[in-house]
Amino acid sequence: MNITLNKINKPISSTLNNHQQAGEALPECEETKTSIVVTNTNNTSRQASTTEQLVILTTSALALPPPSPVIPRDLWTNKVEFLLSVIGYVVDLGNVWRFPYMCYDNGGGAFLIPYMIFLCLIGIPMMYLELFLGQFYRCGNITLWGRIAPSMKGIGIASFCIVTAVTLFYTTIIAHAVFYLFSSFREVMPWSLCSHTWNTAACSERMRIGNFTNQTNQINLINSTIRPQISSADEYYHIYMLGLNHSKGITNLGSIKIDLLLCLISIFILMYMCIYRGVKSTGKAVYVTAILPYLVLIILLIQGLQLKGSGAGISYFLKPTYSKLRDMKVWYSAANQIFFTLGPGISVLTTYGSYNVSNNNCYYDALIAVVANFSASFLAGFVVFSALGHMSWRLQKKIENVVDQGPSLSFIAYPEILATFEHPTFFSILFFLMVINLGLDSDFGGLEAMYSALSDEFPLLKRHRKSGMFIMCCILIIACLPTVTQGGNYIVQFLDRFSTAPALMLVVMMEAIAASWVYGINNLVIDIRTNLGFEPNRFFRLAWTILCPFIIIILMILSLTYSDELKYGDYTFPSWSIVLGWCLNVGFILPIPICIIYAFIRQSDSRISLKQRIRLLFVPDITKRQIKQQIDNGTGFLMSSSPPISYV
Repeated sequence: MNITLNKINKPISSTLNNHQQAGEALPECEETKTSIVVTNTNNTSRQASTTEQLVILTTSALALPPPSPVIPRDLWTNKVEFLLSVIGYVVDLGNVWRFPYMCYDNGGGAFLIPYMIFLCLIGIPMMYLELFLGQFYRCGNITLWGRIAPSMKGIGIASFCIVTAVTLFYTTIIAHAVFYLFSSFREVMPWSLCSHTWNTAACSERMRIGNFTNQTNQINLINSTIRPQISSADEYYHIYMLGLNHSKGITNLGSIKIDLLLCLISIFILMYMCIYRGVKSTGKAVYVTAILPYLVLIILLIQGLQLKGSGAGISYFLKPTYSKLRDMKVWYSAANQIFFTLGPGISVLTTYGSYNVSNNNCYYDALIAVVANFSASFLAGFVVFSALGHMSWRLQKKIENVVDQGPSLSFIAYPEILATFEHPTFFSILFFLMVINLGLDSDFGGLEAMYSALSDEFPLLKRHRKSGMFIMCCILIIACLPTVTQGGNYIVQFLDRFSTAPALMLVVMMEAIAASWVYGINNLVIDIRTNLGFEPNRFFRLAWTILCPFIIIILMILSLTYSDELKYGDYTFPSWSIVLGWCLNVGFILPIPICIIYAFIRQSDSRISLKQRIRLLFVPDITKRQIKQQIDNGTGFLMSSSPPISYV
């Protein structure tokens, strides 16, 4: 028996009405309808019954794709605003305090070898892919992957969970910078002194020890050999600002610090004012938030190069140790840095791309953003290590013993160095303005990705963006309350450790598989050629289909191998919190299998074999569009009883 779909002018069939009632609305220009003709073996034809039509459409995966959004989607005002927004997102706090130490701890200049390799194999291809998919489908991340194939919708939900968790602790770090900014409006920086009520007997004004004829400083030096000393900047950060001395760990966070809470609320108010109108207002804000960090880094570099010992610090930063390349942990760290800075899989790139026209050349956008990120990382490395070289010279210590990596670099070591400058107030204000701007434009992307994903799924939120965004910011403030308690930094460290890898790696791997295997690499190439005017070369096709999934699988295995115990200072997190963290990480990726199972259950039909139901899970919606287009053009389309997997 052959089944032919013909174009005729008659009322819509019962099957299509069933699809419409199920929420799969018909496209707008659907005037000509379809009928299904069954040809028997004796060459006689008859109109298929309603039951036969339903079976044919189900086994052929002809569920019609969702319609285009009714509400027009905003567009970037110009290309510059889009580029600045993407650059502002990929250049963040990790470029200032994470990349320099990652480079040093993993072989200095030799670290650039694995870093550049993974930048080419994962960073650029995935950035290119996400920007294109965003501008091609022009919708939020949840809707986007659901349009590629309904069973892949869990990818968007998983990325939504991850970006929400990242936003919670990331905004708190920006609030810390706001706290320091207000404290900088003084002639003498408060973190450079030990004369405050919060200081302990172990406090040391170590960076003020420059004149050894001063008797007080000599006493401090003698005392430091008797008992361990804590820098005044360390006590300011942990005791005064965080209030960590009033917390006993993650099980006893203490009370909420009102000053930090006010800083947190001020950040959300500022972000709301910048993005509540959508990309029209975000595009204006990034002129400041994306450009200012580069200007400040250049100013700080000029100042840092004039400090004694700065040259030794820079050479220490770049000195290659090629023997480290034999350690697989170095290669894992290099790949992890790509995920940390470029942020593939967090849905921000697809969201920003969705506000572009479909023929925007996102290939060059991806290259420009990667170059900007790489430049900012190295510029920050020179700034940081020129200052650390000076600190090493002052303290007569080795650079590796001066400070630890992480937040302590931005909130302890560098502020301590700023206090020794000739105009500490000016440079402190400048530095913390830079830190705030680095965090803000990354948070802009996170909030926009979250709201865009929800509003495209629930159009009511799109029609009431101002009030919807306000409610979302209020919910996020409430969710951030544990991070602004006296022990809030334990929560920040916990989320920093367990909110991304390996869940984020799995999301990126599934994106590559869904785009190149489910949707089909040939379909993807055709879409890129149609919209951009050129095809991706063989390297990108190989990266999307094989290299990215294969490399990420290895990285996920390594992430389990190199999972060390979680510590913050002298505090070791209890074992149950590590278990909870891994459960949280697994919870982020659960939407992926849940959506696949849900799509499988929805296809339950006794007339469809189990093998066909499994295959239908991975039939892309482009197959449905191709068949429908042939129907609209009036051409007969011969179908077999098996699903059209040849398009995958």
